[in-house]
Amino acid sequence: MKILLWFLALPALLLPAFALLYIVYQALPALDWSLFVGTQDTKLHFGANQALWQQISGSLLMMLLACALASPIAMSIALFHQLLAGPRQKLFIHALLQVLQGIPPIVYGLCGLVLLVHLLHWGISLAAGAVILAIIILPLLSSNTIHALERIPDEQTESALALGLTPFQLLIRVWLPNAWSSMLTGLLLSMARALSETAPILFTATVFSGVVWPDSIFSPVTSLQTHIFYLAQEGYNQHAIDVAWASAVVLLGLVLSFSLCAFFLRRFEDH
Repeated sequence: MKILLWFLALPALLLPAFALLYIVYQALPALDWSLFVGTQDTKLHFGANQALWQQISGSLLMMLLACALASPIAMSIALFHQLLAGPRQKLFIHALLQVLQGIPPIVYGLCGLVLLVHLLHWGISLAAGAVILAIIILPLLSSNTIHALERIPDEQTESALALGLTPFQLLIRVWLPNAWSSMLTGLLLSMARALSETAPILFTATVFSGVVWPDSIFSPVTSLQTHIFYLAQEGYNQHAIDVAWASAVVLLGLVLSFSLCAFFLRRFEDH
């Protein structure tokens, strides 16, 4: 049985590793310092000579704004779930979060294009992209926060309430000291999710070039995700394809860094 389980699990282990090695191999021709600081070679066009730090900063900025918007709402949902919701309301909250998490991101992007970009006249902007990313990561962040609070022993909560602590004092003095690592794990996973989305920000937030740093939250940004998307369409320009592969390696590195931090934090919490 062990041999059979290893045989079944082997493709799930080898295929991602092979894909990662293949991406790194394809990116090797463009992985140098000029990738991050740019080059003045006029023969390279369609953004292949841009400094990648601009796209990195745009991606991180949207990720941070999205988490800043989603975190208070996720905490409010979790507190309502733990303090005020009845059994039916809790079932409804779990079902709603699962439904929202199952909606394809491109649908969120199209809704953001119609509502935020056109109806509210925000335009292609950092604000529109951050709001859409916040909506996308909200179910994941809310579910992780709820599970983090549910793991706290009921005896501690009941003792705190019996001593007369208010809900705010209960949160600050009992729940956060016990659940901060689980909540931080969920936040790191949400950051990785926000960094991996392309379609929503393609419709709402990003342009390919011409932006180094947004002038305001209603200005467009550049991002690694859309940078890779546009460069990958330039099949006749080999350097553009190489830069797309190298940008993919950088994006994978960012996503994996947040995911690995969450993994080791969870291991630390379990021990």
